[in-house]
Amino acid sequence: MLDSVDQHEETEYLASVSDVWKSYGGIPVLKGVSLNLRAGEIHALAGGNGAGKSTLMKVLTGVVTPDSGSVVINGKELRRLSPRSAHENGIYMVPQEPKLFPSLSVKENISLSLTGLNVPTSRIREVVKSLAPHINLNAPAGDLSISDQQLVEIVRGMLRDARVLIVDEPTSSLTAREVDSLFERLRALAADGVGIFYITHRMNEIFDLCNCVTVLRDGNMVFNSRVSDTSVAEVVQEMVPNAVQVAARTKGDKSFEVEVPTLKVDKLTGQGFNDVSFEVYPGEIVGIAGVVGSGRTELVETVYGIRDGSGKVLLDGVDYSHRSPAASTGIGIAYVPEDRHANGVFLLGDIVHNTTSTVLGSVSASGFIKSKLEQDKVKDLTQRLALQQGSLSRAVGKLSGGNQQKVSLAKALASAPKTVILDEPSRGVDVGARADLYVLINELASSGTAVLVISSDFEEIVEVADRILVMRDGELKEELTGDRICLETVRDCCFDVTNGGQK
Repeated sequence: MLDSVDQHEETEYLASVSDVWKSYGGIPVLKGVSLNLRAGEIHALAGGNGAGKSTLMKVLTGVVTPDSGSVVINGKELRRLSPRSAHENGIYMVPQEPKLFPSLSVKENISLSLTGLNVPTSRIREVVKSLAPHINLNAPAGDLSISDQQLVEIVRGMLRDARVLIVDEPTSSLTAREVDSLFERLRALAADGVGIFYITHRMNEIFDLCNCVTVLRDGNMVFNSRVSDTSVAEVVQEMVPNAVQVAARTKGDKSFEVEVPTLKVDKLTGQGFNDVSFEVYPGEIVGIAGVVGSGRTELVETVYGIRDGSGKVLLDGVDYSHRSPAASTGIGIAYVPEDRHANGVFLLGDIVHNTTSTVLGSVSASGFIKSKLEQDKVKDLTQRLALQQGSLSRAVGKLSGGNQQKVSLAKALASAPKTVILDEPSRGVDVGARADLYVLINELASSGTAVLVISSDFEEIVEVADRILVMRDGELKEELTGDRICLETVRDCCFDVTNGGQK
């Protein structure tokens, strides 16, 4: 049953969205959501990936046009809302990933975001000093750490005198001291009457900072309460309910008698994680579970060579120190990224060119691609993946989400890797395609491939993994095996909850 926050309180809302619906490709991502924000309120939005949080905030900021429903700001309904009109009406969203021009100075980056506003340099210095006094306004933005770039983004919102401020996972790259400073500033803004939507997966932040909490699940608003009237366990329960019990699949007894793991990570440290060690053996499916900001993606990107890091990575017992994506592919590590549109596939390219893009040497001779060899290789992979492509010459951008993900997988598997890393493999994929992906993952393991699956979908990780590693706050906290691989245990470990309360 949906709890409401002070339903009888007659307080004028700064912002309201009412009965908002939004679908993509006929699939609803927001299902009649209504939400209110009061002046001086810090309102947490919680929910898993795909719950609809970001889409709802994009509706509020004019980035996304809803199929139906209304947006009301300061008692006035805004029709045909755009990012510009949202700014004009005092709405500002601080992005999760900093969007700065690296070659420009900090001051220039801030000033560009204030075009058309008369904000004196003294005001810019004042706000920067209040939040990040260590940042030099004349320094190139590209020289700043990720955490400092995030602080600059927050400064931009403050300088626009926004009355409705939206912050999306703002602490994912901040130190403890920087988090304290950010919270102090957000509380001060709320005290001045600013209303703040705060998107986060971190329970301690909700209960340390926020007045209210709303949980979205599968596009529905399922829970809404004053923070003082609820608990960590109740919020987590609403995010990942027990209504559908998910048991571990029958995996059999895998003793892994081989002495050398296919992939070994030894004391690896990098951006967003610290001192992580684990192994993946031939034929084993290891899951890495955790909420956004736990360091999972940063870890596997470092293993693959996208990011720098210290520590060792070994493949079949051989130290692999000078890591890069090209070298990783060459020695037998394949990576299917979380964001397939940005990093996984070429949307304008066809299925054939996408699939063979990383293994052109194997389908060419004397610098020329052998079309028949290329076609045969792609047909074999697409049949293996049950890809419903219609024609191999079809542009990947015109395929369904599930088939796009299969193309991304085919591209990774084209190199016949020894280790496959899958980051959120079923994100944006329908139920049928998801089942196909799970069959493939099991087939890969059965053929002796070491498989590493990263997922924030706890049901998925329980479904596919032989062993589960849980990450929190950039560290490997738990290893789950056997009977401990169940939905409740994974969920509680990821959110650091036990026995109905917070650890």
